Amino acid sequence: MPTYDTLTEALADLRQRDYILDYNLVNGLAHCEQVPEDLRPEELAIKEIYRFEGDSNPDDNMVLYALQSRPNPVHKGVLVAAYGPDIETAAADFLQRLHNPQD
Repeated sequence: MPTYDTLTEALADLRQRDYILDYNLVNGLAHCEQVPEDLRPEELAIKEIYRFEGDSNPDDNMVLYALQSRPNPVHKGVLVAAYGPDIETAAADFLQRLHNPQD
């Protein structure tokens, strides 16, 4: 798996590798405007994960998920979320339920 120094660098590389959709957590679902679709955690698989820590502020901790949808058709996209003690409970629950093939 590649390594990246910045979130921007990781996003650019993933876009080149066809992770072109943007997912956002909305009402307990991964929402994508481009398709459009709303997916439950069980309908997504994590393909890659990258963590980035803020240099000066712990609130800048981010995690980047490269995701692939499991229903037909298959879509590839990214989800960027904060991590750490301040993460919202709903977001944390969703992220814990994502299918991780490394489990």
